[in-house]
Amino acid sequence: MAALPISTIDPMIDQTLLRLRRLAQKDSRRFPNYGEANRYVWAENKNWLAGFWPGLLWLAYHATEDNLFRRQAEALLPTFAERLDRQIHITHDLGFLYTLSARAQWQLTGDRAARDLALRAAADLLGRYRQPGRYIQAWGAVGAADEGGRIIADTMMNLPLLFWAAAETGDKRYRQAAENHTHHSIKYLLRPDGSSHHTFFFNQETGEPDHPATHQGFNDDSWWARGHAWLIYGFALAAHWCENDEFLDTARRSARAFCNALPDTKVPLWDLRLPADAPTYQDSSAGAIAACGMLRIARLSDDKQMRERGESLIEALLDTCLEEDPQGEGILRHGALHIPKMWAPDAYLIFGDYFFVEALLTLTNDVPDFWGPGGE
Repeated sequence: MAALPISTIDPMIDQTLLRLRRLAQKDSRRFPNYGEANRYVWAENKNWLAGFWPGLLWLAYHATEDNLFRRQAEALLPTFAERLDRQIHITHDLGFLYTLSARAQWQLTGDRAARDLALRAAADLLGRYRQPGRYIQAWGAVGAADEGGRIIADTMMNLPLLFWAAAETGDKRYRQAAENHTHHSIKYLLRPDGSSHHTFFFNQETGEPDHPATHQGFNDDSWWARGHAWLIYGFALAAHWCENDEFLDTARRSARAFCNALPDTKVPLWDLRLPADAPTYQDSSAGAIAACGMLRIARLSDDKQMRERGESLIEALLDTCLEEDPQGEGILRHGALHIPKMWAPDAYLIFGDYFFVEALLTLTNDVPDFWGPGGE
């Protein structure tokens, strides 16, 4: 396919920035999470979604140098400090939360307090590393009987905070934990056919592998789309930090499997392996995340086919999922937050909007690299 023309991308970015500017004027202490009709539901800083809103604000600030976006992002940072102080719902999602808030603020403004906060979060994330199994525990209190042995696909996108902390401090423990977890994710989350499990359990006392499972997929043998998208991008980022060909090859193989499982629309269903009678909701967020991963793979290896695959996903989202209501607050429709629990099954998702904007800016070759070692 031909490359997406700048004449398509630039007006889309301008339209998106106008929408974000309106949203940024609403509330400086709360966070848009998911959509209801054409509005976002806002919440306090208490769940895994909170980092994506400051991430969007920092992307917008980079693109425009409009201090509205900077002021709003900076006004949110104290809630992240309070969250660490009070240990509010601390999980592996520390990477999502503090990469796009504290690290991004340090990166774009040189705010050393933001850097220190990101390093505090990285230390907490390192505290979830389970030495017997050499993995990052995803959920629950460290060592909890029900969750102490669980890894999940999503963790791959939280590891950049550890890689960054290693580079900032020189402490090799951060990088070693992230590398070990990446190796385990390759070995135990990926299936031989290129599909993936969402989660895997280890015996937390011995570190021995136990069994795969799912949390958000249709069943334990299915293929949760967003989890696989996290793996694509996460493996690509691990490859970037470590300059590791195995990680890069795994990212490329995972991306090809994802693309081969897409429906004709090129917008992923929430699960890529569904029986005929299963609900067939789309998940635009999975498409946006996977596109960012594919564009990262292309950047690392000059892989023109992988760039085309990433562009194809973005083009499909533009054609099928873009919010056309000028009063709508979100950017992408048809995100699926949690289908088994029927939470926001067809809605805006703040992380879908974040990765869509990141992908658009990546296509212009003018995007801050909050996840990788590239800095600006």
